[in-house]
Amino acid sequence: MAAIGIACAYGPGLDPAWELAASCAVSDRIVLLVRAVTVFGVNAALGLAASVISPSVAALTFAWLIPMTAVCALTLAVAVTVRNAAVGAPVGLLVWLATIAGGGAAGDFDAAVRESGPYAPYLVVAAACAAITVYATRLQRGTQ
Repeated sequence: MAAIGIACAYGPGLDPAWELAASCAVSDRIVLLVRAVTVFGVNAALGLAASVISPSVAALTFAWLIPMTAVCALTLAVAVTVRNAAVGAPVGLLVWLATIAGGGAAGDFDAAVRESGPYAPYLVVAAACAAITVYATRLQRGTQ
């Protein structure tokens, strides 16, 4: 739902930074992916900080915010690497569907985010995808 909210709040008339985003040298979809990673990343960091105080916040953070940050980071990394957001989005969706399909065989579709096992891999995936994105978007020596 948060990703849908991010997408719905993006566009002329709704977004105060629309003109700035429209003037970027990258596609609108890449800008939207960067926003999604930023929103989920900040929310996950705040959720991790608040987890010290409240176990219910910890449950929300580990169940949804960290996995969504990883999926959004993977989607952005693929999109930036192949330079096409239309390729990155389906890859992120397919990876997420493959992740939840593991629990689907037993009829337990939310096991991918409810069980404590995959939290470390989600964090590693998010960090690796952030590194790939930074590396793929770095300025080459001698270019503008």
